[in-house]
Amino acid sequence: MGLFSKKTCCFCGKEAGLLSRKKLHDKNYICKDCEKNCSAYIEASNFDKEFLQNHIEYMKKQNSLYEKEVAPLDNSQKERYVSGWNGINFIDSIGMFEVLSPKYDKKNAKELFRYDQVQDFEYYTVANSSQDGKKYSEAGIEIKFRCPIDENGWKNNDSEGGRQHPYVSKIRIPFEKNTDDATCGSLAKAHMNKLFGRASESVAGSIKESFTGTGTQQAQAKAGIESLKSLGNLAKAAIQNDSEGMENAKSELKNAATDMMNATFNYGAKYTQIADDAEKRAWENN
Repeated sequence: MGLFSKKTCCFCGKEAGLLSRKKLHDKNYICKDCEKNCSAYIEASNFDKEFLQNHIEYMKKQNSLYEKEVAPLDNSQKERYVSGWNGINFIDSIGMFEVLSPKYDKKNAKELFRYDQVQDFEYYTVANSSQDGKKYSEAGIEIKFRCPIDENGWKNNDSEGGRQHPYVSKIRIPFEKNTDDATCGSLAKAHMNKLFGRASESVAGSIKESFTGTGTQQAQAKAGIESLKSLGNLAKAAIQNDSEGMENAKSELKNAATDMMNATFNYGAKYTQIADDAEKRAWENN
């Protein structure tokens, strides 16, 4: 009797039947309508009411960010890669991307992910158990984020320092179903390789990078040149006893050192200021 009895949603107070609710970690319940206020990329039942209350407020801010910074843009200002119903929408001008999927479309709030929250990305495949089917039942791109919790709601010991996503640790974007291709979503991954300074996986790209270097290598080289230039300016100002010139040169040297660190350890961090500015514009009047 208890299993099939109606329970009250701890968010809206409405009754929810067995098929229209989820039990939370603290034994409260959330109805399917209130769960639509949560991200498509977390499992509500892994968390408690307090956690989800904070998360829903976060999602409201995400929706405001989307409406003010993404909705006004035309398609020429986005890089969209879609196969079937799934894909990814890159918005380099704000240093963020949107994941596209049917379950995302059912949510009440739009959601964006910052480039500098990304920890790693790679192809993934799911082996096909069917004897006469294709090699993989699903193939696409897996993106991991720096996040203090994993997808099960436990503390994430693999999360590195730097910008973290507060709620989502991993998402999978299935670009193909029932396929033999282990590199589905290659165009989207190529765009991510470029964003994060990774080596190209295409023949043409590899040939070009053999002469120019990867994005990371180019950024490191540029930062090195700027460092040498700043050191020269510092020495010149010291010889001329130019205190203002010395301070300017020190500032240039500090900026060059920061660029070198970003290029070496986190190429995507160059989008941090871009994303920060977008969030400030969207939220400063809220």
